[in-house]
Amino acid sequence: MNAIPFEALETKVNLVLERLRVLQSEKADLQKQAEVWRERYEEAASKTEELTRECDALRHNQRDPDQEELIRSKIAALLARLEDV
Repeated sequence: MNAIPFEALETKVNLVLERLRVLQSEKADLQKQAEVWRERYEEAASKTEELTRECDALRHNQRDPDQEELIRSKIAALLARLEDV
């Protein structure tokens, strides 16, 4: 059986523990970044939804030339009938 000196094992354990601390720190940083991106996404999604509703409302309120022409022709016909009376 190969015996590894205690000091070598201690050094390896210390290296593993240091790497663990580094990885935990990186994980915490990445979690913070993920939360920031999640918040930005939610803000953008909310703004997109708001703008979509606004665009839909504008499209609904947009003038329809065909409908306007139909109304004009009906009014002209009514005025013509009134003039004949």
